[in-house]
Amino acid sequence: MVRPRSRSLWRVRSVVWPLAWLLALALGCSSLPSAPKEDLELLVWPAENPRVRLSEVISLEASPHRGSRRWLRLLVGSQGAQSSGSRRPYAVAWDGEDLLVADPDARRLVRIGPGGRVRPSPRGFSGQPIGLAVCSKGIAVTDSQAGTLSLLDEDFRNPRRLAENLLRPTGIVCDGSRIIIAETGRHRLLIFEGDGSQHSLGRRGTGLLEFNFPTSLALAGGTLWVGDALNFRVQAIDLATGVAQASFGRLGDAPGEMPRIKGIAVDSEGHLWIADAHLDRVSIFTAEGDLLTSIGGPGAAAGTFSFPAGVAAHPDGRVAVVDSFNRRLQIFQPVAPRRGEGS
Repeated sequence: MVRPRSRSLWRVRSVVWPLAWLLALALGCSSLPSAPKEDLELLVWPAENPRVRLSEVISLEASPHRGSRRWLRLLVGSQGAQSSGSRRPYAVAWDGEDLLVADPDARRLVRIGPGGRVRPSPRGFSGQPIGLAVCSKGIAVTDSQAGTLSLLDEDFRNPRRLAENLLRPTGIVCDGSRIIIAETGRHRLLIFEGDGSQHSLGRRGTGLLEFNFPTSLALAGGTLWVGDALNFRVQAIDLATGVAQASFGRLGDAPGEMPRIKGIAVDSEGHLWIADAHLDRVSIFTAEGDLLTSIGGPGAAAGTFSFPAGVAAHPDGRVAVVDSFNRRLQIFQPVAPRRGEGS
């Protein structure tokens, strides 16, 4: 009785597998929906004299093919195409016109093209990536749980381990062949030079060049900006000398204060964008620490946030913010000053 049933199952699979293979090809790169741009036109900051507007919202939820993917999993089991759904997107980086997103809870990276096409990390990718940066030698990724720093190719393949036994590595930036990470659990920065050598910068404390759980990094013009999370501030460090130049920020609940820094970026005008996950806001500062404006507030509507995390600036002025618990990216664009006004 068992053998005829097995032969019948084999015949079914012989028909299903070619169909499943075609479905896998069709669904290997899914698309993510964006909010209609006309719905975003009124979202500008500050309202009375706009300098920035919301230009795009990209959902990181499962694609419209989710039902098809469920059937595919039923047909081919665990070898089916990888789901495009997100769980807790955290870090973001620009790679040309593509956006790269790290999602530690989904244990994956994704590459999002200009048309919303998504290419996830390949099946078998392991780890919980929490920080990423596009470097001259590949894509550098930190894994806070595993305590590692790795280098991947543009398709998130061929991993090469650069460091291990780190204590909660998080934020990461690249400066040519140099890679700089925040080793959050040891309250310091680690600098990996292109020649393979490495050294640390900073220690625990409240003074300049001292940190209390640093989590996020941004690099602009030789200045390294550090989100010094539990000192509730950012610090500016001259990379050439290793000297801290300035710091600003404080604990509080008002716009522009920094109770829970999660992301930092420097835009094309030299302004700092700082995401705070407690306030559910992104605040924009001058390099001297003057608050220009704050964006958002708690919510799920466009222009609001639920746990904003990674921030990344494009050379053309666009700034991408990971709206983590809303599972989406929000893209902001500078607004040209009105005629007769200064920049």
